[in-house]
Amino acid sequence: MAASDVATDLPFGSLTRPDNLPDEIAQQIRGKIVSKAFEPGQRLPTELELSQVFGVSRNVVREAIARLKLSGYIETRRGVGSFVATDAGQQHFALTPQELLRADALEQVYELRVEIEAGAAALAARHRTEAQLAALRDALAKVDASTDDWRVGADRAIDFHMAVGEATNNPYFVRLLGHFARVIGDAVRTLRYSSTGTDRMDQIEHEHHQIFDAIAAGDADAARQAMREHLEHGMERRKAILEKKHKQGDTAP
Repeated sequence: MAASDVATDLPFGSLTRPDNLPDEIAQQIRGKIVSKAFEPGQRLPTELELSQVFGVSRNVVREAIARLKLSGYIETRRGVGSFVATDAGQQHFALTPQELLRADALEQVYELRVEIEAGAAALAARHRTEAQLAALRDALAKVDASTDDWRVGADRAIDFHMAVGEATNNPYFVRLLGHFARVIGDAVRTLRYSSTGTDRMDQIEHEHHQIFDAIAAGDADAARQAMREHLEHGMERRKAILEKKHKQGDTAP
């Protein structure tokens, strides 16, 4: 491959969100792809090169690359590297965190999420393997262990929902849920921040266990209902928090 086929010009901006480096790095690379600074078919710099440019570990870069792959912006070739997807400029469906600043948009996105994730939970109950069930159990244990740290808890909760997606054994569910996970990350963090140390947190974790138990039992209908109720309750909790923040002029996460 000719050197000109590799994206070596790296005029990235400095990182400003140390609590969410993979998302910020993915956003910067995605911006280069959308603007055609990185063209379809072009090979991206290596993990090592990107880690040096951004001043982060290779694991952080690896997470950013995984998110771009899930959202269809790049494709990886074993032993060769990561490349801008040939159809990266033709993304027909996308959500941005900025859209969720509007209460009406947030509610509509949650409605969409309810329908998709409830179906994913039902499929997971039907199709999950023992290894995937073990991964779900591990993800749930990590959520339980992080109830006192809202930042970690938010990430672990997202990981649990992604593990449900993986258990569908449907790569399209995984890709779509991955997109949701990135976009609603700030909403999840706000909910965890406002719920830590309250009875509301106990209810959230109880709902996670109901989802897991239904999937473990192979009960698709119960899994669908448990996920639906969990997300609908989450939407109501989120709306209540937004209303309170609006009245108080709160600037917390």
